[in-house]
Amino acid sequence: MTTSSTTHSRKPRNFLYISMASLLSFSLFSLFLFLSLSSSSTTTLKTNSHHPTKQKQKPRPNVPPSSASTTPPEILQACKATRFQDTCVSSLSNPNVPRNPTPLQIIQSAISVSNTNLKTAQSMVKSILDSSTGNINRTTAAKNCVEALINSQYRITRSTDDALPRGRVKDARAWMGAALLYQYDCSNALKYANDTSLTRQTMSFLDTLMAFSSNALSMIVSYDAFGNDTKSWGPPKTERDGVWELGSGGDFGSGFRGGFPSELTADVTVCKDTSNGGCYKTVQEAVNTAPDNEWGHRYVIHIKEGVYNEIVRVPLEKKNVVFLGDGMGKTVITGSLAVGQPGISTYNTATVAGEVWHRTKSSQRPLL
Repeated sequence: MTTSSTTHSRKPRNFLYISMASLLSFSLFSLFLFLSLSSSSTTTLKTNSHHPTKQKQKPRPNVPPSSASTTPPEILQACKATRFQDTCVSSLSNPNVPRNPTPLQIIQSAISVSNTNLKTAQSMVKSILDSSTGNINRTTAAKNCVEALINSQYRITRSTDDALPRGRVKDARAWMGAALLYQYDCSNALKYANDTSLTRQTMSFLDTLMAFSSNALSMIVSYDAFGNDTKSWGPPKTERDGVWELGSGGDFGSGFRGGFPSELTADVTVCKDTSNGGCYKTVQEAVNTAPDNEWGHRYVIHIKEGVYNEIVRVPLEKKNVVFLGDGMGKTVITGSLAVGQPGISTYNTATVAGEVWHRTKSSQRPLL
């Protein structure tokens, strides 16, 4: 009886020892597994840190290094005249702007920022053109964009190198306004061929470029209205805001009231019958004879009665070209370009394309 009772009392103890040993073994195994996984995870992170994923960087606007904490108060005040004030301040807060800059120096710096970024945009559009072989729509859009940005750059140069240094602020307004318009034309052209990542990046960059140009134009407008009194400068307002500028509504401030210019003498003649000599057969031939970059003389082309079936292009370098016909319904220039034809967009459909001029108080400028 004694032996049997002792045997029965040892069985629970043996079972308890075995259970505790099993639990301890399981805990040690779990700890070992946790440490192994942690080590493996750390190794993976270290390995990945040495091989970062390469991402193609998008072109960024060319804005000089910012020193916003020391932005001259003159810049902060001048930028209140713009639509994109934060962009204005950041683009002009750099060592290239003189200390205590004058309003004119601030405007020149703003135009310089626009011109620098314009060159980047030209490079991006050139890349689109180079990569568009076989794609007629994108090729046409890129070519139109290249031409538009060339025209834009020419007008920015006219603002900085010609108009502003001579005090012709209204001319600078016209040139800078035209520069902004051509940048918009470029963006609008690409909108109909927006089928690649490069095109989308370029359109996004053009938005930034137009903000820079808009800021420069806004400051020129305020400078034209208030001069060096930058405290009076403010965001641009138009007739929609109930503001009518002096000289608007057809009064250009120089006594000019429209009508046909008097005392015009033809430099060359265009006619249908060239058998007697002395005239050109096409209008384009006559346009090509105009001198390049001649500002002091109107080049008058007399186009005799007849129907001239041709597309006429007056290049940028042909200045002050005047077409003088024999009357409405008598001298007719007609073309047949239309959207939908291969390689033709709205930008290309004009029968006669070139500069249109009107008088201003200081000189002549393109009518936009």
